Amino acid sequence: MIEKIPGVYGPKPVSKVNMKKSRPQAAGRGGGDGVEFSSFAVELSKVSAEMKKIPEVREELVEGFKKQIQNGTYAPDLEKVARSLIVAGLLDRED
Repeated sequence: MIEKIPGVYGPKPVSKVNMKKSRPQAAGRGGGDGVEFSSFAVELSKVSAEMKKIPEVREELVEGFKKQIQNGTYAPDLEKVARSLIVAGLLDRED
C-alpha cells in the first residue's frame, strides 16, 4: 500500500533544469543587455554638456573692468561689496 503513495517509496527522478531564461526581446534591439535613462537624466546630460562649453572666466567682462580701472571710471557698489564680505564671513558686522 505504501508503494502507491507518490514520493514516499523510493527517490523521485531528477529532471533537467533549464538554466536559460527566456525573455521577450524589445522591438528593434538585437538582444543583449541594455540601459535606459530617464528623461531627466538625458536632459541633465545635455545641460551638463552645454555648461562645459561656457568658460569659467568671462573674458569680455574682465576686459571691461580692466579698462574701467585703467581709465579711473570703475565705481563698485560699496554696500553690495560690504554685504558680500559679511555674508562670506570675511568682515565683522559693526552696527
